[in-house]
Amino acid sequence: MGEYHYLIQTYGYWLMAFGALIEGETFLLAGGIAASQGYFHLPGLILLAVIGSMFHDHVFYIIGHFGGRPLLHRFKVWESKSQHGLELVEKYGVWLILALRFLYGLRTIVPLILGVSPIRYYKFLIFDLIGGVVWSSVFILGGYFFGFALAKIIKEITEYESKFWMFLIIVLLLGCVVGIGIYLFRKINQGKAQ
Repeated sequence: MGEYHYLIQTYGYWLMAFGALIEGETFLLAGGIAASQGYFHLPGLILLAVIGSMFHDHVFYIIGHFGGRPLLHRFKVWESKSQHGLELVEKYGVWLILALRFLYGLRTIVPLILGVSPIRYYKFLIFDLIGGVVWSSVFILGGYFFGFALAKIIKEITEYESKFWMFLIIVLLLGCVVGIGIYLFRKINQGKAQ
C-alpha cells in the first residue's frame, strides 16, 4: 500500500492536471475518491482541474480567434460542426461558455468557434472561469462524497462479513430449493398432460 501511496503523491497531481486538460471526467471522479481517502488536498485538486480545463479552452479560443473561419474550413470535420456551433453561440451566448465542458462531442470545437465569434476574450475568460469551477467541483466533489460512501459500505461489509456470507449461502440455498421445486412442478405437470 505504501508504494501506491508514494506513486499517487508523486504523480497523482500531474495525472489530474492531464485529466482536466483532456476533459476526463473519469480522472476527476477518481481524484475526488482519492481525496476522500486523504491522498489529495481537495481545494488544490479543484484548482488544478480548473487551470487544466481553462488551458484547454483558451488554447482553442486563441486558435479560433487568430485562425478564424479559414481554419474551420480547412478541416472538414470542424467545418461541418462550425455552422451548428455558431448558431449555438448566437442563440445562447455566454450560457454556451458556461456549459461547454458538458457538451460531449463539441468540447473542442466550441472554444474554437467562440474564438471566431464576436464574443470578446475578457467575457470568455470570466465565464470560462465560472464554468471551470462548476465543472471541476461537480465531478471532483461527486467523487469525493462517493468515496466516503464507498469506504463506509466497505467498512460495513467487513464488519458483518460472516453474517453476509451466511445470508448469501441461505439465499443461494433458497434459490436452489425454489429452482428444484419449479423443475419438479413442471415435470409433474408434463406427466399429467401426456
